[in-house]
Amino acid sequence: MKVLATLSLSIFLISCAAQTTSEAPLSPLKITENLKPYVSVFSPNILLDNALVFVGDGKTPLPNYSVLISDERIAKIGPVGTITAPKGTTVIDLDGHTIMPGIVGLHNHIHMPGVRLMKYTAPRLYLAAGVTTVQTTGSADASGEIELARLIDTGDVPGPTLFPTAPYITGPGGNAVMDSPLTETEARSFVRTWAENGATWFKLYRHTDPDIAKVIIDEAHSLNLKVTGHLCSITFREAAIMGIDSIEHDFDAATDFVKDKPVGKCVRSRGSKVNLDMNGQEIADLIQTLVEENVTLTSTLAILESGFAFRPQADARALSAMSPESLERYKARQLRLIESPSLTSTPDYWSRIVKFERQFFAEGGHLVAGPDTGRHVLPGFGDQRNFELFVESGYSVSQAIQIMTHNGAKTLGVGEDIGLIKKGYQADLIIIPGDLTLDPSALKSTSIVFKKGVGFDPQKLLTDVKGKVGLPE
Repeated sequence: MKVLATLSLSIFLISCAAQTTSEAPLSPLKITENLKPYVSVFSPNILLDNALVFVGDGKTPLPNYSVLISDERIAKIGPVGTITAPKGTTVIDLDGHTIMPGIVGLHNHIHMPGVRLMKYTAPRLYLAAGVTTVQTTGSADASGEIELARLIDTGDVPGPTLFPTAPYITGPGGNAVMDSPLTETEARSFVRTWAENGATWFKLYRHTDPDIAKVIIDEAHSLNLKVTGHLCSITFREAAIMGIDSIEHDFDAATDFVKDKPVGKCVRSRGSKVNLDMNGQEIADLIQTLVEENVTLTSTLAILESGFAFRPQADARALSAMSPESLERYKARQLRLIESPSLTSTPDYWSRIVKFERQFFAEGGHLVAGPDTGRHVLPGFGDQRNFELFVESGYSVSQAIQIMTHNGAKTLGVGEDIGLIKKGYQADLIIIPGDLTLDPSALKSTSIVFKKGVGFDPQKLLTDVKGKVGLPE
């Protein structure tokens, strides 16, 4: 059976996709009653035919290629007409469409200010945007987040696969709702307790004491777990030498250039970077240290952009998803942003953020991405905005996709299973109307999101959260 794709693919329904012959192999896939309302494609064998395919490896895309999905996996990939599919295969003609791997987000919260656990809206928003895997990077409700990860795995909730994080770790002067282990014993106990509870990562926040940070890193590594950080009291160089695995927000969070910075103290740092020579030795030395110590940098351009009044702000989709209360807060914030701009929220400083990332990437640094949801930067929409910003910043579309897919998968330790369109890999894929190389914004028009071989309808997921983001959940 052949299903002709249209620009929206909105006519492609599960009732049509599920028709297979009795000769087709039985599928182990199961769709729970909670997932059925959002599923548009479900079949033991699906041939995605004649599309522009980005593998996720940073190389030139493959025009007129086809991908065969069998159950949860990619069974074959090859030029159009070269794949012999089993009888009963559902064929989707994707002429004029793009296929890329599902996005792997590395700074993707399940909370926003005022909502400690977005257990309903966030998973749906992420999946609708093509984000099929998420590292939550700091939790406001770690137990609830770990339980949400389980519910997604069992099919009780539609959403991306979650790698949940323990509660934020901070120190003296830090946020009172975060955990502040004060001794080595407390720090090691914190790591062991949350590892036993199901946390997969730990996040150091701005005021963490350097000695405590070192203990957290060592204890996490002893359990084969990883640590990231939104740093301030600790410089990037200090954290790299400690063995930290990843650092969030890169250049904007770095306190390495503050002259006579007190050890272990969080201080303002933007002023130290506004006149910094971006081609100078200080920058080069720091990047070299990060690369040599195998530190991953997480780009969060979407949230950083929200602090620059001259940059684009919320789009119509985000405004539609926000609750009335969230909309009012957004409008008030935009007024403050325009009326009281920061002295460093300038085009020059924005260009410095972008340039540092580009230099790190050019030197072989491992760059990943996440939106750091907050303000008007919503789950999923922020990931899609990151993609546009990467391309605007000078990365090729292939490079941007690699950063946002396979690079993230490798950081999470699952790079042999997700993040590439490759035989044997899990069928986490995004179907996009149009040629992504010609129009990066086409990602926002994603028409089908495959997670483990099941196709989800983004519009149904988005309709379900309209006007709800920001409400208590």
